[in-house]
Amino acid sequence: MGSLLWPGQEPEQTRLFPPRTTEDLQLERLCAFMAYNNYFKLSVADILKTWTDDPAVIAWRQDVLRDLLDNPALPEALDQLLDCIDVWESRSGAARQGQHDPKAMEVINLSDFSFLDSYIERISSLADTFDGLTLRSEGMQRLGRQIQDMRNSQRFDRIRDGFEQLCKDYAMPSRISIAFNLDAELKPTGVKLLRVERKQTKRRKLDLTRTAYNGMGSLLGKTVTGAGQGINMFVRRESMELRALKQDLIFYLSALKLCRAWEAVGLPYCFPEIRPAGEKAFTAAELFNPLLVLTQREKIVSNDISFAPGGELLILTGANQGGKTVFLQSVALAQWLFQLGAAAPCRSASISPATEIVTVFAPSGADFTRHGLLAEEAGRIAHAVDLVTPGSLVLFNEPLNSTSPSENLAISRDVIAAFKAGGVRGVWVTHLYELASGREEMNRALPWGSTLGSIRIVVAHDETGTHPTYQIVRGEPE
Repeated sequence: MGSLLWPGQEPEQTRLFPPRTTEDLQLERLCAFMAYNNYFKLSVADILKTWTDDPAVIAWRQDVLRDLLDNPALPEALDQLLDCIDVWESRSGAARQGQHDPKAMEVINLSDFSFLDSYIERISSLADTFDGLTLRSEGMQRLGRQIQDMRNSQRFDRIRDGFEQLCKDYAMPSRISIAFNLDAELKPTGVKLLRVERKQTKRRKLDLTRTAYNGMGSLLGKTVTGAGQGINMFVRRESMELRALKQDLIFYLSALKLCRAWEAVGLPYCFPEIRPAGEKAFTAAELFNPLLVLTQREKIVSNDISFAPGGELLILTGANQGGKTVFLQSVALAQWLFQLGAAAPCRSASISPATEIVTVFAPSGADFTRHGLLAEEAGRIAHAVDLVTPGSLVLFNEPLNSTSPSENLAISRDVIAAFKAGGVRGVWVTHLYELASGREEMNRALPWGSTLGSIRIVVAHDETGTHPTYQIVRGEPE
């Protein structure tokens, strides 16, 4: 069947994210929030393996998620399939461990037959569910065909018909009464079975007669000595392709959970229009930072943003505590989620894939205790410059704080000039008014590559003073 995440061959090498970018964007927090549940979850490393700049892969995953959103029965079916895969994996492991154990070959547990019953029931139920769905994505259609092929195969018919014949009309006891004696230390010294009660239930459960027990050898094949071993081997072989999709299912159900979390607090999301990489496009309406949804303690303000065609470096200025870092993360996380094939945190968007997301945020006090702040800042900038390509998205958050304003301005201009000449797009956050106000001079001096633009935090003024609105607009710095 292949993969649900990759329409073709999965790439041998995956994109690498610098550890500091993972830290700057708080990807650990976001991935923990996305976790489908406490048991089925993906680490940052797992999710980063799926990050891609291939438009075909992004579109493929967007279509799969649209199917999940449009068909409420589909996530429920995948949830049940995921639980089954977990059981199949554990039983497959048990089967492998017992392959060369003569004693294990002779052991037949009632749970083995209940396991087979569950497998037959689940495949039939999943096939019926997919039969009733209208699916548009090739990924979900492919999965549906695989499950239906399993249900309609001759092997499945033989095992189901044989099972029905041998195990028909048997039920597990509803209650067992046991008597036991205790010694002076209240430890059991003897046990006696008093009574076994049975009752009819709509849901069939499993018991076996001696005839059924003896007949299981012919049901599962003469080459298999132990019936329980044969059941495990049959299910392991038949479920192999579905078990290979475990991580894919967790990814999609986690991405769906993120959409539902945004819906629950009234926030919009979309699947961005995929623009060619050469356009270096990033246009988003009502963009918000998904990290703010994690705690819901902070005010969530959305913003519109649009990069100029062909790439643009936006210089963001404004008052402290005005939301510059929050906005920077909004842009980065929208790009990151878009290139996972997930929904983006905005009303609408048109985005080009980036080759890398490169971040440089101001270091914390713990980062420069050994080498000094200037050495730490210079090292971070140098490392980022080495990573940048013309297709990168760069996000610098006041990367220089240890120098004088004049030195900061000179170094920042040199780095920005290099990025501009290379056609890089991104956002540079600064408190230096001159860096933004002098951008047109640099645009004239370097008329190729990216263009430089200015955006700023809007500040409200009243009788009590000035207050940030967390709104960001194009315009000259204040």
